[in-house]
Amino acid sequence: MVKEKKLSVFLLLVFSMANFFFWLQSHHVQAKWANVPPVPTKGTAGFIALGDDQLAYRYYASMLQNLGNLSGQVISLKDYDYRKLKKWFFLEEALDPVSDVVPMLATYYYAAVKDKERQYLVLDYLAEIGKSPEGQKWRWLGHAVYIARHELNDNDKALELAYLLAANKSPHLADWAKQMPAFILQAKGQTDLAYKIMLNLLISNVDTMHPNEIFFMKDYICNTLLKENTDITPPDFCK
Repeated sequence: MVKEKKLSVFLLLVFSMANFFFWLQSHHVQAKWANVPPVPTKGTAGFIALGDDQLAYRYYASMLQNLGNLSGQVISLKDYDYRKLKKWFFLEEALDPVSDVVPMLATYYYAAVKDKERQYLVLDYLAEIGKSPEGQKWRWLGHAVYIARHELNDNDKALELAYLLAANKSPHLADWAKQMPAFILQAKGQTDLAYKIMLNLLISNVDTMHPNEIFFMKDYICNTLLKENTDITPPDFCK
């Protein structure tokens, strides 16, 4: 019994010393940032969840949310491979075309990178999913217009996205989304085109719009567009 105790103590000391020397040799070793992982195909993406696309979607969404912030490291978004990220975004859309988790992550997190090339890659994704008839995906096109207009200062891109937004066939499309091309055209100095869009929208939708929206559109036409472009003949409601 005494021998067994002595053997146990001896083995404990041996393993403790081995652990100590192992730590001396390895304590400076850290996990290396391998950047955005390769993107699987739609057919193989579900393997990690035994064929359950919904579970796979949630797993990958969690990965994208925490990517680059593991092992005690905090990696700048400028170091991410956004071309791979874009492919991940579209893969997630294929796994679950209804969820807004990844679009929200792309819009509010990844689009915050202060790098125009990377932001344009996010816009490519938002422009595509904004066409989706699922839910209210058109709202992500609205965010894309904002990013192009105010973050990238690219009115041409903003106008392109605004026309896509206004053309969306969703029955839930908001009035402001239909007016978006006019706002961007005004910012570009093309008030005559902005006026035509706003006036046509007002005339064709006056019977279905909320009174507050009608009041806003009339005010915008009379007190913004007409003041910026005095060559436009004022409609009767502005006189």
